[in-house]
Amino acid sequence: MHTRPRHGSWTSRLVTLGLVLGLAPHPASAQDGVKQTEALVKKGEQAVKSITDARLQLEKTLGAYNAIIEAKAPDTKAAYKDLEKAVKECESKSEDVTRQKDQMNAEADRLYISWAASLASISSPDLRQRSEARLTKTKERMAKVAASGQEARGTYDSFLRDLKDQITYLGHDLNPSGVASLKADAAKLNDKAKALFAKIDGTVASANSSIDALRQ
Repeated sequence: MHTRPRHGSWTSRLVTLGLVLGLAPHPASAQDGVKQTEALVKKGEQAVKSITDARLQLEKTLGAYNAIIEAKAPDTKAAYKDLEKAVKECESKSEDVTRQKDQMNAEADRLYISWAASLASISSPDLRQRSEARLTKTKERMAKVAASGQEARGTYDSFLRDLKDQITYLGHDLNPSGVASLKADAAKLNDKAKALFAKIDGTVASANSSIDALRQ
């Protein structure tokens, strides 16, 4: 009976993938590893900033919407036009979050592949095992951030659709009675916003925790 080599381990697959893609043809030096970690930290910080910016823009947009619903806008028509622009800015911020997230994930993949490849150059079995365990932990942290972000993004998109529906509703009925007819819907929308902001804040906290862990 022959012992089958463990070519199916996730570490081996990462290294093989890196070789195929040309991402890490050779184990990175210690200095390269430091630079890659720093690059991932930077991309992570940029991703967090984009999420924070998107949250602030959404909060601002919701405030503009509420001003119309609560009849606090000095000029309803002008406020409505500004609201439409604010929604487009929300969509732009959301697209930036996606771009930053993709760049962060790509940087993380480069780090994982290089890290996995460098394990073979560690002669001490104990240190090699400990390094692999830290790599696994890093991957788990980043995966948690990605999952949390994906959930928040789904809620964000759903919220934005509801908001746009209500804005479209007002488009041909921007008068006191038309606005008043949306008060119950606006209340539900604001409740949904609270849940969304809580998810976004959770994503930011999780991301910051993972980024801080990379520095330690």
